Amino acid sequence: MLWLTSKIQHLVTSINPNDIAFLLASSLEINKQKKSSMKAQAALDCLSSYKSFKKYIFEFYLKEDKKFRCVALTGVDKEIFSSYKGRSVKHGSTLYNIFNSKKMKFDTDIEKEVGRRKELLVKLGIKSSLILPIDISGILVVNKYDGNKFDNYEILLLKHFVEDVLTPSLDLALDNEKNMEAAIRDPLTGLYNHGYFMFQLDVESEQSLRGNYSVSLVMIDIDYFKNYNDMHGHPMGDKVLIDVAKILKDNTRRGDLVARYGGEEFAVLLFNVKLRTAENKAEELRKAIADHIFEKEELQPNGNLTISLGVASLPKQAISAGDLLEKADKALYKSKTSGKNKVTIYYKNLK
Repeated sequence: MLWLTSKIQHLVTSINPNDIAFLLASSLEINKQKKSSMKAQAALDCLSSYKSFKKYIFEFYLKEDKKFRCVALTGVDKEIFSSYKGRSVKHGSTLYNIFNSKKMKFDTDIEKEVGRRKELLVKLGIKSSLILPIDISGILVVNKYDGNKFDNYEILLLKHFVEDVLTPSLDLALDNEKNMEAAIRDPLTGLYNHGYFMFQLDVESEQSLRGNYSVSLVMIDIDYFKNYNDMHGHPMGDKVLIDVAKILKDNTRRGDLVARYGGEEFAVLLFNVKLRTAENKAEELRKAIADHIFEKEELQPNGNLTISLGVASLPKQAISAGDLLEKADKALYKSKTSGKNKVTIYYKNLK
């Protein structure tokens, strides 16, 4: 509510009382949410339910690296919502260019848009869009079924909504999320760290047991990594860790959890994946590392830089998170002691 203290005089002279109440109520609703994506959806829900904006369709994009991902959408049916939310617009798109200009724009040239967003606009019959950059974090889009311009008061109200209500709340959420990311990420590889992995392993194992679906764990160790480090030094060893992490991440699903377990060990938690499918994924990961060309890998004892992997699944083989970890680790140890560069799945009486 601090925004009201500093801007009340300006708002009273430029915004009517009912709309000031709308801004206040929206601020309360948005600030109830903690995550930036949830704040974005709350913001659109506030806008689309208000009498002045019920006839419009709203999109909300947050910036991720050099892309903008749609994190919220209103005014569409469930099928369109589920198929488009999460989609990104890339470099060169209308939204990307307007965000970089930092200037609000009324756009009627739908044909210039590219990719899935163009499909969305055509499917909905949208004729024009008011695009409002949100500081350095995102984009709010207000779509109309006709090409008529928004009136000046509508634009003024939307600008106050973005600048005075949404931006302060969103900035705080993004700062918190950045701090959280730093706390749960391994600084060298960018993967999740050991602490976060153990937390998620507990959570997913409990949910698996309650929901009767499978969670599989792949434990991974780089073969002869100490030898590589001793021969070539820690900077080159760090480069290997970074490369291995990227290969593991690139060869798993977006929703799976890839972590640096410690040292040269990694862990991959596969959600809703049974044992045989997990074994196939582990073999895919093994081959991806074996096929990658690492600098001076020919000097390794086996002439190549490789990984060994152990696989176990819950609830088929394990009864708890700790049990799952222990059994995947036993399978990994079997791979390490029986020739390396292989995948072993846990089995009864494995030693």
